[in-house]
Order: sequence, then C-alpha cells, then structure tokens
Amino acid sequence: MDPLSITASIVAVLQLTSTLIEYTSSVKDASKDRAQCANEALNLYNLLFRLSTRLEQASSNERWYAAVRDLAVKDGPFDQYKYALELLLPKVASASGIKNIGNALLWKFSKEEVTNILLRIERLKTLVQIALEMDHLSVSLPEIADKD
Repeated sequence: MDPLSITASIVAVLQLTSTLIEYTSSVKDASKDRAQCANEALNLYNLLFRLSTRLEQASSNERWYAAVRDLAVKDGPFDQYKYALELLLPKVASASGIKNIGNALLWKFSKEEVTNILLRIERLKTLVQIALEMDHLSVSLPEIADKD
C-alpha cells in the first residue's frame, strides 16, 4: 500500500473520530460514559495525528512502516474502526435535528454500546501506539549500534 493511501485511511479515521469527539462533548447529562468515550476518542485522535505527521516525514522503506501498512489494509484495524464509527454516527445525525431546535442532545447509548465503542477505540489505540513505538525503536537502534 502506498503512503498516500495509508495517509488517506488515517485522515478518514481522524475525521470520523473528530465527529465522535464533537458529539460526545455536546451531550447533556451523559454521566461518566460520555466523558470516557470523549477522552478515549481524543486520546486516539492525538495518536492518529502523531502517526499521520510521522508518515509525512517517513519513507516507505523504513522498517516500522510495515506495521503501519498492516493497520491500513482492507478490512484491517483502520477499516474496522471506521466501520464501527460509520454505524455509530447515524445515531448522532438523527439527534442533530433536536439540537437545531434548541434542545441539548441526549446520551442514547446503552452500556453495551459504550463498552463496544471503547473496546474498538482501545484496540486501535494499542496498535497505533505499537507502530509509533516501532518507529522510535528504529530511530534509536542505529544510535545504540553506534555506541557499541
């Protein structure tokens, strides 16, 4: 997969995650579920942004790049998370009419839905963190080898 396709996958996930963050930040009376979703989505957004920035500076022949490429394969982690958000966002869109008439949005997700969302976010966060750590490791290895 070429660097442009990987970056496009990340940008798509960033946009959807941003929508989730915006929604969870504007909901009234959502208790700790809303805050937890917003925080986890924001953490993932930050990691994805760092990964996207790093990819812009990277070369596709770097060792860690294969791990990132694996995240962006068809039906891979990025696609799975994107699909989950695409299922979630119609609920957000259907509630937007309420907001337009001056009422606050209400949190309308069950504990099971929230748990599922958080699990998907956590899974992708872990995979993105691993890819970023592999990048740091690949940068550090030449320095370690030079010291020996």
